[in-house]
Amino acid sequence: MEPIAVIGHVAIDRIITNDGERQQLGGPPTYVSLITHLLDVRLKVVTKVGGDFPDEYASDLAASGLDIRDSIVQSAKTTRFVLDYTDPERGLGYDSLCTPIEPEDIEGLSDVTILAPIVQEIPVETLQALKSRVLALDPQGFVRRLEPGGKIYLQPWHDSDLLRRVSVFKASERELHLVSGEWGWEGLDKLFGLGVRVAIETRGDEGSRIRYERGRMIVPAYAGEMVDPTGAGDAFIAGFFAAYSSGEDVEWCAALGSAAASAIVETVGPIIKIGRSELFERAEKVREGVRRLS
Repeated sequence: MEPIAVIGHVAIDRIITNDGERQQLGGPPTYVSLITHLLDVRLKVVTKVGGDFPDEYASDLAASGLDIRDSIVQSAKTTRFVLDYTDPERGLGYDSLCTPIEPEDIEGLSDVTILAPIVQEIPVETLQALKSRVLALDPQGFVRRLEPGGKIYLQPWHDSDLLRRVSVFKASERELHLVSGEWGWEGLDKLFGLGVRVAIETRGDEGSRIRYERGRMIVPAYAGEMVDPTGAGDAFIAGFFAAYSSGEDVEWCAALGSAAASAIVETVGPIIKIGRSELFERAEKVREGVRRLS
């Protein structure tokens, strides 16, 4: 199997909860690498971090197969993201932003790529230069608008040219609406009509909805304990896409994505405590609950 590439910034997250604050390694490539490493899938990352990036975090990433030594921009600061879980509607912010990912940074990229920006780090020129044959998209970084003072708000985003090239699209309920202009199945149908082969709406502990060439599918969440929801969506797309790019059927891809998300949320920070065999066991249990709709 050829390696999977992931494009997006590794970040340092400041997590705010009712119990206080903590700092941890974050960003989509971090969580994607945990899942691909568990599945023994080679991963190539296109990212940028600053000269302030801690050595211990670089070592943690290397342990999951993600080498960022060539991604360090000594003159820049690492993206530092803020996630506030003290309200039901998660608050977003930033303390610093790293330099953008430019077209020359993606030259010679793998044909199989996950496009996963965290917050506006991938400019249009880079998207236009992207030539990957099989492309997964998590649009979370495109629907985030930066404001002075470190605030981040959500905004509509739609790029028909890019969406037509996407094989797998994954978004939360709110993100799906911001991209498609519609909610639920209507939004998924709209993206499918544009040419997206598999359109996925993740819905937390309610599982996910999927629109694909054989119709509609509802996939349950794995019934486990949730300790930290950070990175769940990144883990889902990593599990799904690793199976999808290997030619597996969509039902198994979705079950593996759900199992991967469950492995992330049951720990604090980017850590997985289960092995590959248990991940597959969870996926099999999820697949038993999949419902195909007409």
